[in-house]
Amino acid sequence: MEDELKAIIALNPVPADLMITYDDRHGLWGGTLLVLQGDGNLKRQTQVAGSAQAVGLTQQVSEQELRELVRLLVELEAWAQRVPNRLPVPDESRAYLTIQVNGQMSRMWEWFNDMAKNDRLMRIKVWMEEVGRSPK
Repeated sequence: MEDELKAIIALNPVPADLMITYDDRHGLWGGTLLVLQGDGNLKRQTQVAGSAQAVGLTQQVSEQELRELVRLLVELEAWAQRVPNRLPVPDESRAYLTIQVNGQMSRMWEWFNDMAKNDRLMRIKVWMEEVGRSPK
């Protein structure tokens, strides 16, 4: 995965099959799903706790912005699982990051309540949420 992402940074064409997915949805508490594709299409779904319906939004991200996210993924080694597995405490959930490109896939996760402290998956989520809000 590292080599595939570094190739994108090196200004190689962004593969059409690139897909970066952040998902912290929980059955009871709701959450966020962000999916960014190689063509720059960013889909966001947010579900508030207690709501039966998720709110969706689709935006376009520039190739330069997409490369910025890929740089962040490489900087954070986002393909590497660093949090050890353990039983969750009550009401604890995980946030997941899945990266797919050129037939490869990596998936890592963090405990949602530890994301701010870890400052890894949170940085990716914030980037994905904020990039769509910036004026083009």
